Amino acid sequence: MPSLKILFRMSCLKKAPRRLSRFITKPRPPVILSGATRPFLAHLFCAPGRVAKNLSSLRSAFRKPSVAFALLLAVSSIIPARVSSQTSEAQIEQSFRAGQQALKQGDFTHAAEDFKKVLALDPSLVEAEVNLGLAYQSLFEYDLAVRHLAKALRKRPNLLGPTVIVGMDYLKLGSPERAIPFLQHALKLDPSNRDARQALASSYLGQQDFRNAAEEFRQIATFDSDKAEAWFKLGHEYLDLSARLAFRGARLYRESAWGHRFLGDLLFQRDRWEDAVKEYQKALSADPRQSGPHTSLGQTYLHAGKLDEAEKEFHLELQLDSSNELAWIALANLQLTKGQATAVLESLSKAWEISPEFLNGQRSFPSTDLPPESAKASVSRLQNEPDGAPKHFLLAALYAAANENALSDSEWKSFEAGFSAWQQAQNAPPHSNATSSGDACRTHHYSRCIDLLQARKPLTDSERLLLGKTHFALQQYELAADALGQVQGVTSENAEASYWLARTYQALGAAAYAQLEQSFPNSWRAHQLHAEGLALRQDPDGAIKEYQTALELRPGEAELHEALGQLYLDNHSDGDAQSELERALALDPSRTHALYLLGRLYVQNRDNERAVPYLQRALLLQPDLAEASELLGTAYVRLGQFANAVPRLEKAAPRDHYGNVHYQLYLAYHKLGRNELAKKALSRSQELRRSSLERDQALILGSPQPQPDPQ
Repeated sequence: MPSLKILFRMSCLKKAPRRLSRFITKPRPPVILSGATRPFLAHLFCAPGRVAKNLSSLRSAFRKPSVAFALLLAVSSIIPARVSSQTSEAQIEQSFRAGQQALKQGDFTHAAEDFKKVLALDPSLVEAEVNLGLAYQSLFEYDLAVRHLAKALRKRPNLLGPTVIVGMDYLKLGSPERAIPFLQHALKLDPSNRDARQALASSYLGQQDFRNAAEEFRQIATFDSDKAEAWFKLGHEYLDLSARLAFRGARLYRESAWGHRFLGDLLFQRDRWEDAVKEYQKALSADPRQSGPHTSLGQTYLHAGKLDEAEKEFHLELQLDSSNELAWIALANLQLTKGQATAVLESLSKAWEISPEFLNGQRSFPSTDLPPESAKASVSRLQNEPDGAPKHFLLAALYAAANENALSDSEWKSFEAGFSAWQQAQNAPPHSNATSSGDACRTHHYSRCIDLLQARKPLTDSERLLLGKTHFALQQYELAADALGQVQGVTSENAEASYWLARTYQALGAAAYAQLEQSFPNSWRAHQLHAEGLALRQDPDGAIKEYQTALELRPGEAELHEALGQLYLDNHSDGDAQSELERALALDPSRTHALYLLGRLYVQNRDNERAVPYLQRALLLQPDLAEASELLGTAYVRLGQFANAVPRLEKAAPRDHYGNVHYQLYLAYHKLGRNELAKKALSRSQELRRSSLERDQALILGSPQPQPDPQ
């Protein structure tokens, strides 16, 4: 028998992830905006769809089947040199060639059988072990793929491609703790590997390690040469982190003031003013003297147009703590809305007296829209007021609102000169000789407070919390996140640290979006961002126009068709939704979220038989997609396939917000004669239906309100 030509060596495997980078991605979820950034970012963007879709996993390892198949052939074409030179091993060679041919034909089942025959004859053949693992990967048998690829890696640990795939497969199988070591090793082999970083970030999230997840997201943005893409995705990731922390906090500390503040902030970001008011009031009932809730309640009233109620809350906050700069700034916003220019100047002067550093960071003042005519009128009322840094600060903001940019710039320069003079005075004796971090922090000398805290090692949790809050006050958000992320344990310190960490990630997300808007205002990602914001503010027509503009700039982008399809679906335009989602899948058949959305459309329309294959395909690609499990289980119940329904519904039960999953479980258990389980499921369903917290979280997460079956 003639010797075989070696087509590829094991070095092909080391290069595989670079080829994989085009089609190994995580699913792109729908994105919703939240928060308060002016003028365009009227609300910070929250990513409820991301949380709703369970971001602990990525898309299947092979995104585009044709490309994936080509890669698989390239990798699986490896034939060990020693086989080709040893005719006594003709049977191994024959089975190996048969396996290759089966792979080439897309017959992965027979390929797996052939490579198993090779390993039965020679268990030490790493090349066959890898090819067998890749065959199972193509069959979506992730547990078997992991078993064989991990075995190969024990013999050759520096194979980059299999290392990345094993890490990603463990993630899909719901074992982030087992994925992490493989992905960390992959990044040692190739620090720029985006797929490994994305999977590692998701693995950290699965472990609720927000600090390390954030670092991986930052690294992904750093390595991304498309900076518009980098800013867009980084903003989404930060806001997903913020949302995750908020949901976690609302659950862990639900009866505490912090728990109600978590939920109140989320409701505020969704413009649900009345519901946010209730949560902030509950926070005050839980801890009447806690700093902050009165200001949050006042800001909610201000956005709802209830100015008198807002003013009352700001004054109540200042009665508790007259040195609360944020309350003075909020009061100044209210007074400016009322046209009380002199009172605004007094409030800003108070903030300056407390902390010039804090006022220096409030360049987005005012946080409410101010008509140019009102701004000009306020300027005229300030002409006779004495000069000083607070007046320059206010005039800069007013001239900007009046579109007098040159005058605004001049006033900012005057303010900055006053701030620099204050800094120089602080650096001169006797101020520079202060040694107590407690005194510096209590007197709101933030920079000095930070320096003194950083000089201490090690820091206690309370000191880390103080350091993080101080960085936050100076808008040093990455440093704040690092300090707050190190506060451990379910304690009072952790509740507060988690709250400020959520606020920090929210601010970082807004900053990333602002960078995108500033640097790439006409990019397709900027138009997508506009569309998401308009959708959140219940302007579907405006959102559709922005998505269409984005598609003109980026024709054939499956992600945009998917997002537009979801917008149509959420607004009950089923025909348009179906068209867009089918277009997304025609461009990329492995988009799990598009598959899920089509399944959702058919389940909502009670076309259950048609829904099943889409949901099955979504779960084949992404086994831990809980919402797809929920809908597939529901479809099975309606089709009378109760035994098939139970495992799907049990898997989805932990994320049941409305009680419908447990009700479907009740129906399935009852039909199967499992009466005790049926009773428990019905009780849990009724409990969830009574829980306003669950309903509020579901809305913020982006979970669609289900159409319940008759009960």
